[in-house]
Amino acid sequence: MKKTFLKYISVIYRNTNRYLDICLEEDKIGAGQHFFLTYIHENEGITMYDLAKIGNFDKGTVTKAVQKLMDLGYVTTKTDEVDKRVKHIYVTEKAHKVLDRVYETRQIWKENITKGISSQEIELVADILEKMAENSKEGIQQSKEL
Repeated sequence: MKKTFLKYISVIYRNTNRYLDICLEEDKIGAGQHFFLTYIHENEGITMYDLAKIGNFDKGTVTKAVQKLMDLGYVTTKTDEVDKRVKHIYVTEKAHKVLDRVYETRQIWKENITKGISSQEIELVADILEKMAENSKEGIQQSKEL
């Protein structure tokens, strides 16, 4: 049987989500929110539009994830002083207690899935996947133009 990289990408993605869901369950943060929480933390004041653009998410996905983080008390929003339609997102003090666990969990998972792989191989795979991700975005855009 011929190997297909898409199968392995899918397996890694699903297992990563399961791992994050298990490890972060007590904080009510799962695979669906950890990206948003860490990105907001690393880019205090980011807007939902920018989160969607950077993460390649649709607006509805971002709105739902941010709302869940707000309901959990991990983020808050502040209306832009110039454009009242824009809301900037910030992490709360409660989130800072959870973020250490999120970063640690991600690091442990990364170490687990890269066991036995050299740093050069990891960098090469990351470069290839980055290019494939860009190609996939272009492919979606081209299909919309048909």
